[in-house]
Amino acid sequence: MPSVEKSIPGKNTQGYFGSVRIFDVHTGIDIYCESGASVIAVEDGVVKRVESFTGANADSPWWNDTDAVWIEGNSGVVVYGELEVCVEIGQNVSAGDNIGRVKTVLLKDKGLPITMLHIELYSPNMTETVWWLSGHSKPDTLLDPTEMLKTSKQ
Repeated sequence: MPSVEKSIPGKNTQGYFGSVRIFDVHTGIDIYCESGASVIAVEDGVVKRVESFTGANADSPWWNDTDAVWIEGNSGVVVYGELEVCVEIGQNVSAGDNIGRVKTVLLKDKGLPITMLHIELYSPNMTETVWWLSGHSKPDTLLDPTEMLKTSKQ
């Protein structure tokens, strides 16, 4: 994976944490990459959850089917989304371990990147996705992953 700092979208761009969209506010960081790119854990942790993230299985049929893995570590719970997961609930992972491969999320090319790794960060012990609706305050359990990604050695 290329340097994370260079891959993090700039403020006020579509893939940046907190960017306002039509119905909601973006709850993570999108790191644009090629389909099939390996996804590695940014820190040591334990797999807490694996779930459908986008597509018909996640009640969002306007996207392709992708999954997400929730890994709890020192920073909190890191959610890696829009991928094919290759780890299991309860598994211990180390920073740098392969946890999956990025999948193409968008059904149609609209001139924007169609393949990305989506990363969210939550307070410790969180296992439920939160929505940040436009016009509302950021949920307390949702954290900005930007600094964690910039300081990660992975």
